[in-house]
Amino acid sequence: MATPTSTVTKLASGEVLRPPRILVPLIKTDLKQAKEAEAEAGKPYYIAAGEKMAEAKVQLKHGEWGSWLRRNFKIGETQAKLYMRAARATVDGENDAQGDKPQSLHQFRLSRGERQTVYPKPWLADVKASVDQAKRDMERVREESLNRQQERDAERTLAMRLIDIGFKVLAKELHPDKGGSRDAMGRLNRVRDRLKGCA
Repeated sequence: MATPTSTVTKLASGEVLRPPRILVPLIKTDLKQAKEAEAEAGKPYYIAAGEKMAEAKVQLKHGEWGSWLRRNFKIGETQAKLYMRAARATVDGENDAQGDKPQSLHQFRLSRGERQTVYPKPWLADVKASVDQAKRDMERVREESLNRQQERDAERTLAMRLIDIGFKVLAKELHPDKGGSRDAMGRLNRVRDRLKGCA
């Protein structure tokens, strides 16, 4: 891929500027190539776009700049100004003096002591409230589930005790040694086992 050529030098030297309508497709091409390239490889294209944006900005009427950017490139003034600052720094040779050129726009911002401005999204508070409510609901369901499980365990323990007590009482009557029969005792054993399997 060829490295984009500089247009900021034309602007500084007073040569004829290209009209914004001519610059739009050129800037779009630079931005597309920058996105397609890796983070480090995209910087020259962002710089080339910034050079062309600077060229267009001086030709637009006051107040048209932001809407022109949004309409043509779907970016804001802050992002465009970053591209333009990177282009200006490259032309001015700010980074060449120390020989440590930033490899990406993010590194460029950090090298200049800039912080990224993060604006809270208007819907963020609603989403956070919904997430917090979902967490509370999940915790409540988990606690209720534990309570239900504990209740089931207590009922099962009680049912087993009831089966054992009933078995002992009836075994005293139905056991062959106590006047019952082997058939009756066998039937009692089968009923006990069936009840314990269901409990």
